[in-house]
Amino acid sequence: MKTEMSSVDIRYAVEELKAIEGARVDKVYHDGDILRIKLHKAGEGRKDLLIQAGKRIHLTTYITESPNPSSFAMLLRKHLSGLFLDGIEQHDFDRIVKLRFGEYTLVAELFRRGNVAFLDGEGKIIGALRYEEFKDRAIKPGREYAFPPARESPVDVTWERFLELIREEEVEIVRALARRFNMGGLFAEEILLRAGVEKTRKVPELGEDELRKVYDAMNGLFNAPKRPHILYRDGEPVDVLPIELLQYEGIERKYFQTFSEALDEYFGNITVEEAKRALTKRLEDRKRSILHTLKKQEEMMRGFEAQARANQELGDLIYAHFALVERLLGEFRKAVEKLGWEEFKRRIEEGKKAGNRVALMVRGIDPKDKAVTIELDGKKVRLHLDRSIGENAEVYYEKAKKAKHKLEGAKKAYEETKRKLDEVEKLIEEELKKETTVRKLEKRKKKWFEKFRWFISSEGFLVIGGKDATTNEMVVKKYMDEGDWYCHADVYGAPHVVIKEGKKAGQKTLFEACQFAVSMSKAWSRGVFSEDAYYADPSQVTKQAPSGEYLGKGAFMVYGKRNWMHGLPLRLAVGVIEYEGEKLPMCGPVDAVKAHTDRYIVIRPGRHKKSEFVKRIKKILERWGYKVAEEDLMAILPPGNGEVEKVVGE
Repeated sequence: MKTEMSSVDIRYAVEELKAIEGARVDKVYHDGDILRIKLHKAGEGRKDLLIQAGKRIHLTTYITESPNPSSFAMLLRKHLSGLFLDGIEQHDFDRIVKLRFGEYTLVAELFRRGNVAFLDGEGKIIGALRYEEFKDRAIKPGREYAFPPARESPVDVTWERFLELIREEEVEIVRALARRFNMGGLFAEEILLRAGVEKTRKVPELGEDELRKVYDAMNGLFNAPKRPHILYRDGEPVDVLPIELLQYEGIERKYFQTFSEALDEYFGNITVEEAKRALTKRLEDRKRSILHTLKKQEEMMRGFEAQARANQELGDLIYAHFALVERLLGEFRKAVEKLGWEEFKRRIEEGKKAGNRVALMVRGIDPKDKAVTIELDGKKVRLHLDRSIGENAEVYYEKAKKAKHKLEGAKKAYEETKRKLDEVEKLIEEELKKETTVRKLEKRKKKWFEKFRWFISSEGFLVIGGKDATTNEMVVKKYMDEGDWYCHADVYGAPHVVIKEGKKAGQKTLFEACQFAVSMSKAWSRGVFSEDAYYADPSQVTKQAPSGEYLGKGAFMVYGKRNWMHGLPLRLAVGVIEYEGEKLPMCGPVDAVKAHTDRYIVIRPGRHKKSEFVKRIKKILERWGYKVAEEDLMAILPPGNGEVEKVVGE
């Protein structure tokens, strides 16, 4: 099963990731060896770039919750937040990716254990996932970052250079390709399969014509059309690839639109499974400990049962041979009193040699404890000469009693341990039912207008507005038609707003669109409560600047008569509306939202941070049964702080 990306995989992935160049860094998250950069791409919305040191890089929809940011995450947030991803490239066909953000560079090492280094404009290390020192380089703050020694790229190598390098090898051709051109065994085998050359043949055995076939097959492979897919065996994923390979013909596969999607699905499922195992690891460890305790307790109980049974039998045995034992006790006492213990022991030994029946019964003599051990019915019985026959039997009965008492205690402890085991097993079952800390962002396909600020007027007209210079440019140049109305607030940095088919709309829609224009402007973040706006014909809006002036991206001139509306309140509402068969979260003028739903939240400029503001709105919508992602609310709300004025429909 594949656990990391190859240099070939990285080449295809980076080629795709160039599409997110120009995206702005929103936040950076770090968990273990995984770094996730939350980006915002104008016109496209949220993009999450995942880097796992030593393993992979791709866009992801699998999000791991990180409650407490690490020091490395905080360092990256401090320097990168608000910057744009200016460039992303693979370093020398190696498993290394460089990401440029302004003057900073993030270097993702995806080989062996891996690392992520953060560099300043001079290539010096500011920080890293971990600090390391090798024979030829070190990853430490203040040190200049040094790339590992480069190997030849199979993508750019010429025929002459290929021949020169491969002729230096004396090993099997498959090993020579994998090693010399940093492609790994899988792709080396594929090249040889396509070239019709046996992989185990040594390089010196191959003629120039055969090596030419290998070179041509290599070029063909690395210029093959992209067909991202996951391979399955017995329903289990085993590999994820950017192109189709002959050696995998006939194996079950699932195709994806992009390689990032395939990588995300493949590694994302592995991440979810790992997260599930992590959820129960502590409990599984505890379960193993409890099972070990149960085993020891079972052994102890068997031991106490055996002790109780054995001692009970020995006590009973004394009474079963009452006359004999009583006679022996009397004889042994007299002999010891008369002869002493040493002479007594000597006489017993002599008696054994002579075959004396009583002497043969003796199995041990303990002068210190004044005891003689005899054998009765094949069992050894210890008799204390200074105690009566009843007292000797009672010694064993007392031992049996103590063993039974210990057995009862052990049984109670055993039952308590079993109860703990049941509890842990239930907890494991419950944990497995819970969602892991990894969640998949379920992205619905958004309407074309959701890349802009938008609302549906109370009269049913679609109104769109720009979010930034790029979308402002798009609203006017791409989406404004002669049958629309153009609206703009008398505020610097206000969005360009267009009422689609606005010439058919009434005065109410014009008022709502102008109010939307002032509410979505920077006036909201300044905390003012009213501003002026106007509407005009699309023909009046042009990119033509006055003589000697220049209009930047997203800026337009409006010539001719403007239809003004003064003192428009900065006041909006948020609700979930039904539009074209879908439920959509909408933020617009109160009357517009009210016209489409009975439940809505009236908002105005205020003191609460936008993140807190969003959380409050999200909770209210959840009470109403609507699950709206925080990033979706962030996208539709006006810029800056705010507060809830009232909630309608509770």
